[in-house]
Amino acid sequence: MMHPRLILILICLTAVTRGTELVDVVWELKIPSLATAKIVLEKLDRLIENGDARTVTLGKKVQRSVKRIFTKEHKVLAGKKDADDREAEARQLDRNRKQWLKPNVFGNVNKGAASAAFRRALELRNDNKAEHASLTKEWVKEIADFEKMLGDLEFSKEDEVLLILAELMQAIVKRTPWVGRPSLSYDESWAKFLSQRTKNRDRLMTLARHASDAGDYELSYHFHRLVGNDLARIRVGAKLANRILAEGKPGSAINRWERIGNVEEVKNLKLKHPALTANSYQAFDEASLNRFVAPACVRVLVPDGHRTGFFYQQGGYLLTCRHGLLNGEGQPHALVVVLEDGRKFPATILGFSSGHDIAALKIDHSGHELLPLADRIDLKQGGEVTLFGFADSKRNTALFSKGAIMVPFDTWQNQPTSRLALDGSAGHRGAPLVDSRGRVLGIFIASKTGTARSLEIGAIRGFLKAL
Repeated sequence: MMHPRLILILICLTAVTRGTELVDVVWELKIPSLATAKIVLEKLDRLIENGDARTVTLGKKVQRSVKRIFTKEHKVLAGKKDADDREAEARQLDRNRKQWLKPNVFGNVNKGAASAAFRRALELRNDNKAEHASLTKEWVKEIADFEKMLGDLEFSKEDEVLLILAELMQAIVKRTPWVGRPSLSYDESWAKFLSQRTKNRDRLMTLARHASDAGDYELSYHFHRLVGNDLARIRVGAKLANRILAEGKPGSAINRWERIGNVEEVKNLKLKHPALTANSYQAFDEASLNRFVAPACVRVLVPDGHRTGFFYQQGGYLLTCRHGLLNGEGQPHALVVVLEDGRKFPATILGFSSGHDIAALKIDHSGHELLPLADRIDLKQGGEVTLFGFADSKRNTALFSKGAIMVPFDTWQNQPTSRLALDGSAGHRGAPLVDSRGRVLGIFIASKTGTARSLEIGAIRGFLKAL
């Protein structure tokens, strides 16, 4: 049975693949001003009055959010002005206090006035702190509500509207620095990704159709995923899974069904094929391996930079290294996971090993790509491997580098590792090391020039079993 959210996606996409009325209405918000907002809100009134049910629903959500964010911005800016006035008064009181504490011609000081000035300045600054805290709390909530509306637009495939309103939100957040800048899921990097996807939509759709017509379902799936066409991705993914199964590769078929959220097919195949080996998975050429593995990788933002992680189970479950996720007291930092499209999600630590460099995280996300796990028996000396990860903090798509297994089982710092002939960086820590079938053989944990270490797959499976 399919995941309920995927069923809703299918219903939504069957009804409409791309909106136009709403785009025309909100277009003027590309200039993020109060004047254009008033014009757009009036147009939304007319659209809501005369539109179909879907347009009315989305139009009301957009109207409410646009009205609220401009209203809240006005409140924040007014609060900043009041705070500036109070601070100016407090500074004048500071200057007065210094003068009153200076002896006059008779050698006297006005301690009473100086004390009153001190108390009043303190009171004004405390008022500023209280108002700043209150408005910051309101602002963070307002941005979260606005992003929830953006999520509804994304779900409804209103990409152009989504991009306009996301850029509006980014502009407003930039001009309200007094209350700090909330962490945005729909930030500039995500907007850049969506802009490119929208620009290349027609070309990618054409390539997807050509690939499907030629029987290359794997490539067609890739193009549909890039364009965000979930209906077609699921349809082509099902064809791909059935073909792979017919070729006698149940492991790869299970992974493909997992990727499109067909829980029932996954359950049935696992019952029929309880013991999967390397031969249960299809082998990839370099380009296909990249398309298979890279989208399942994520950047995990930590205080000193980033790590690499990867999804191993549908529902936002991912693995990475433990290093850098915890503070000196062993408590988790505030972690953020960045997807291929630039979206950011707060992550929680489901568990970590005290002795091994591994941690399991979860984000509120589904419908993503994910990687199968290999077995200890697959670790062989001289075996070719590929490391997927993020050396560059500005990229959201994982890059790969080739290497080989020097020593399959080698204890290092009291951890069961594999010694590898490849190079990596701090950003690669937590990255998946895969074989030619896209199965995870280890998690990258350390590197010196020409020699690296990965936590071997037996330890990874043991960790997951104990969760």
